[in-house]
Order: sequence, then C-alpha cells, then structure tokens
Amino acid sequence: MKVLTKYIIVLFLIAGISSCSKTYFDINENNPNNPNNVDVDLVLSPQLKNIAYIQHMGSDDMSYWMGYWTIGGGSFVNSYVFNYTFDNKWFQGMWTSYYGYLGNLRYIDQHANGNNFYRGIVKTMNVICYHNLVDLFGNIPYTQALQIDRYPTPAYDDAATIYNDLYQQLDSARDLIKNWNGNLPKGDIMYNGSKSNWIKFINTLQLRLLLRVSQVGTKPPYYATALQHLLTSAATDGYISNVQSEGNANPGFFNQSGKGNPFVERFWNISQNQQTSSYNYYRANAAAVNFYWDGFNGYGDWRLYRMYAPYDKNPDHFKGGYFGVPTANNDTLSGLSWGDNVNGSFAGSNGFGIIKNVNQPIPMLTAFESFFLQAEAAYRGLIPGDYKELYKNGVRANFTYLYKGSLPDPSGNLYYQPADAIADANGYMAQTTGKVNNFNIDLSSDPLQTILSQKWISMNGVNPFEPYADFRRTGWPTYIYGSKYPGAPALPKRVFYPSLEYATNAVNVKAQGEDLLTKKIFWGR
Repeated sequence: MKVLTKYIIVLFLIAGISSCSKTYFDINENNPNNPNNVDVDLVLSPQLKNIAYIQHMGSDDMSYWMGYWTIGGGSFVNSYVFNYTFDNKWFQGMWTSYYGYLGNLRYIDQHANGNNFYRGIVKTMNVICYHNLVDLFGNIPYTQALQIDRYPTPAYDDAATIYNDLYQQLDSARDLIKNWNGNLPKGDIMYNGSKSNWIKFINTLQLRLLLRVSQVGTKPPYYATALQHLLTSAATDGYISNVQSEGNANPGFFNQSGKGNPFVERFWNISQNQQTSSYNYYRANAAAVNFYWDGFNGYGDWRLYRMYAPYDKNPDHFKGGYFGVPTANNDTLSGLSWGDNVNGSFAGSNGFGIIKNVNQPIPMLTAFESFFLQAEAAYRGLIPGDYKELYKNGVRANFTYLYKGSLPDPSGNLYYQPADAIADANGYMAQTTGKVNNFNIDLSSDPLQTILSQKWISMNGVNPFEPYADFRRTGWPTYIYGSKYPGAPALPKRVFYPSLEYATNAVNVKAQGEDLLTKKIFWGR
C-alpha cells in the first residue's frame, strides 16, 4: 500500500518521530541535537496539514475498496493486492504516521504554557488520530502510548473503552476552547483562531463518533452523557454547515513544486507544467461511475462531469473498471476530471472537481459530511431536525464543492455558491423515475439507504475512511464490491497490526488474539 503522508520538517523538531526504530514516540527524549523549545506554532501547523491529508488520501486501498478508483491498464499489480493476502507491513505506515502525529501533539500540549486553546486543538486532533486507529485496527495502545521511558512496550486498550474516553476528551476540548479568552494560536491553519468554528468542528466530530456506536447493543458508559452535552452545545453553537466553517487545512499552498496542495501535486507536476504518471495509474471505478449514471433520469447527476473525465474526445463517454478486474489499457476507462472543460487543460489555477487549484486546502471535515451525519442522526432520533432537509443540504453542499465552491468567483468572494450547483442539485434530487432510493428522499422507501448512498458518493476523492466505516457498521451502500478478483474474500473488517509491533511489542500485540481481517471492530456488523 502507498501511504501518502508528507511530513513538513520543522527546524530542530525530533528527528525520531518518523523513524521505524521505535513504535511509540516521546517528543521529550533527551537528545542534544533535538532541543525541546520549538515554537508550538511551528509544530501545530504541519500536524493539522498531515492529519488532514492522511485522512483525505492516506490510503489507496480504501479508495479502491470503496468503489472510487481502480488501477489503470498496463500497471503491474500483484494478486495479493486484489485478494487481500497482503502482509503485516501493508498498513504499517498508517500506524507509524498516526502515532508520530500524536507524539508531536503531545509536545504541543506540554509546551502550551497554559494556553488552553492549543490544548483544546490538541485534544481534538488526538481524537481524530485515535479514532481512525481504532477504526482500522481495533484494540490499540492508548493509556500507555507515547511514554516510551515508562512504557517501552505499552499495553493495548480495549477499543470500546478508548471510544468512551474519546467522547470525554471532546467534551474537555470544547470547554477549553469555549472558555479561553487569551492569545489565539498562530499555527491554526484551519480556522485561524476562530473559537466558534472549532466548536462546530468538535460538535460534528463528536456526532460522527456517536453515530459509530449508535446501533451497538451495549454502548460505552459515557455515551449518553456525551450525547446530552453535544445536544446542549449544538443547540447554541451548531455544526459545520458551510464552507466558512468546514475543517480545511491550508498552510499557504502556492504554485511552486513541493509547495502546492500535495493531492494536486500528486497528479500535476508544477515545475514541468504537465500531468504526472499518477494520473494514468488511477482510473475511475465502475461502482461510482455507474451510480452517477443511474442519476440521469430526466435531469441528471452532473457531478459525473466534475469528478471524472471522458475516456476519449466524446464528452459523454464515461466508464469505470472494477478493482480486481485487470484492464489491458486505459483507452476505455475514465480518469479524474481535469480542467475547466470536459476535455480542457489544467493550468493549476482554475479546475473543478477534486483537482481544482494548487492552492486548494486539504479537507478534514466538510459541510456535506456534516449534513449527512446530521441527517442520519435525525432519522435515527438522536438529534432534533428535519432529516430530509439536512439530507438535501448535504447533496447541495457536495455539488457546490465539486462546482468550484472553494474557488473565488470573479468578484473575489471566496465563499460563493455557484448558482448552477444548487439548481443542479435540486433538479437531481427532484427526479421521480429511476432508482429514486438513491437520490429522492421524499419518495424513498428506505431513507437510510438514500442518506448513506449520497454520503458515500460525496466522499469520493475526499475521505475514504468514513464510508469504509459506514459500510462496516451499516452494510450500506450494497453496491460496494471491494475487489472483484476471482476468489477474493469479503471486504476486510479491519487491517493487520503492523510487523513493527510484532518486532518491538510482541507480547502485547499477540495478547489481542488472532490477527484476522474478518475480526470486526466493536461497533461493526
């Protein structure tokens, strides 16, 4: 697996953070070459960027499994990628990256000099890291992690117990930020010190974690309290609901090689002003392409034309391949949308879809995810609200995102909503024929299917972690096939513990029982 994590090296920051010689990272270890007085803002900015990016595009596999991408023709791929017979090194980079970020966050917490705004951000980012680790691996080191001097081989904590504490950490983070009246964090490249937006982010993140376990029979002890605290906060502070309040990290990307958005640079070579080889390596997956096509029943799902590009000069020729089904060439498979026109060119400044602009931010928590979380929670009776309208706002927000919703309009307004995006979203959702359960919430016989199907397609190219969790906890959408390689087993319910753990913490990792892909996470089906 390619773990696409880019580290920004901060001057004098601990070199051992990304080292494979240690499983857990202590930012305060005694090393004369690594002073402990690094400005916390220099540490905070890259952590926000890296945590956003690893969740955004840190795993090719999840994008394949979720039916968004497949591997282009002519690319050599070992069969173990298609039939899930990879080894314990496959997701090791994900493990070491998250624990590396957690080590840096610990440094910020210990050097915040009483500034509770920093501490609230750290707690929030800790929750992002730990919940993604739990969602991937299950039980993990938690209470003894990051303390290598005291616990060189940290014990593993029960996954549900960790979730219970994560709810409490978010409650604490919200209080720390809300009650802070001092200096604002300069390294906040997501909200520039906006307390109200951070609280919206925390509320939305807490709702995500509460939904994870909402259908579990025995819930973590703090679940009910966390839900009540969330309801109280959301009643006054709300959730992420627009571009202004989205969790988007941007340290100041610009049009220079190595300085642009790393996702865009993955496909666009700034110095050579041309596409990279990655553009042809990744092709459209048939699951997503077919879903978009199924939305053309009188009006149409025009997101297709923003997400993918035709495979030839015909503007209506879109086709995807299934992951696990080898393709001889790319002549009949769509790639990602590119440029301002269907077959246009990209100059790094005026695109749509998910490759818009070398300056574009990295999404960590979007408005459309927030609306779909709220829609599901309202449908299940966890929070108040009209689930149908929340759902519709989620679809509108996703259309806006793909229709240049994060780019300036001619007047320079950063947060405009293109009129055609809203009109196209409304027209799409109002269709009364075809697979209406996919898009028309007013006619749907299964609103949960409608909500989760649109959430899945909206996360295409944005965050494969969330739909992978949704699929394992709900079974939706049913048209995710994972791999169609002959004889491939069902989609993994979790991933293997890394080989590094077996080398450095063998007793504790082996105490978790058989390391199986079929062992479900505690909140899973």
